[in-house]
Amino acid sequence: MQRAAPIDRLAIVSWNIHEGGGDVDDFIRRLRAGAFTSGEPVDQFVLLLQEARRRDATVPLHIPLGYPSAAAIAPRAGSLDADVRRFAAQGLAVLYVPSMRNGREPEDRGNLILSTLPLRDPRIIELPLERQRRVSPAIAVEGATTAGRAWHLDLADVHLDTALALGRGGPFAARRRQAAALLSALAPSVDNAAADRVFVVAGDFNTWMGNGEAAIRLLSEALPDTPVVDGAPTWRGPLGLHATLDHVFIRGRVSASSVTRLSSRFGSDHYPLLAVLRF
Repeated sequence: MQRAAPIDRLAIVSWNIHEGGGDVDDFIRRLRAGAFTSGEPVDQFVLLLQEARRRDATVPLHIPLGYPSAAAIAPRAGSLDADVRRFAAQGLAVLYVPSMRNGREPEDRGNLILSTLPLRDPRIIELPLERQRRVSPAIAVEGATTAGRAWHLDLADVHLDTALALGRGGPFAARRRQAAALLSALAPSVDNAAADRVFVVAGDFNTWMGNGEAAIRLLSEALPDTPVVDGAPTWRGPLGLHATLDHVFIRGRVSASSVTRLSSRFGSDHYPLLAVLRF
């Protein structure tokens, strides 16, 4: 059996692609070419995407009467409304997990994981229902360094709710409940991790109060090896509104790690976060 090529470095991207509006194809081309890594090409990567769209015959056409569903999304330039499985034809491993329907059309949206490495141990973590259904896919990827050291990386792709939850403690409490449930689901793996096991939890946490929110404090305590990030806004909206909604959290031993907010949104309203791990 031929041994897999050694991997000393892995790029991980967390990006809310704004209802399929982000140009993922262009982003991948630039990532591979080294546009975000000082000209050093990126061979191996994992993309953790939120608000991906699927519109095809596999989505049920009829919704039971009275069943709640989100409103349909208008098409955007560069959107993924054709078929998220098209990325498999490009040689990428694909895991798409829909969270909610979009109106009466055969369309849904959710989280999408794309990887140059095989995806192992897929898990679907249902978060507590606040306003909209939120589901976090979790997977693992593996490799070995040039020196022969094996490594194992667990990743979770997260999109927390924007619920006001005025009768249940307010929005900060709602996101804390979802973060706590996520950590509880991941706890058996995190708490019993071997020395060569690394964890990354990343996504759009909708934390309008930034690092001051209880959800962020919970995640920071559970995954304390996250490098310092400059705190620049990761979302920009109309009328100059902006906020730091997106985060990457890391736990585990790596030789080096960095997290950078990239300078372009590539058609989305969120900036991608690029984490580089060196094993």
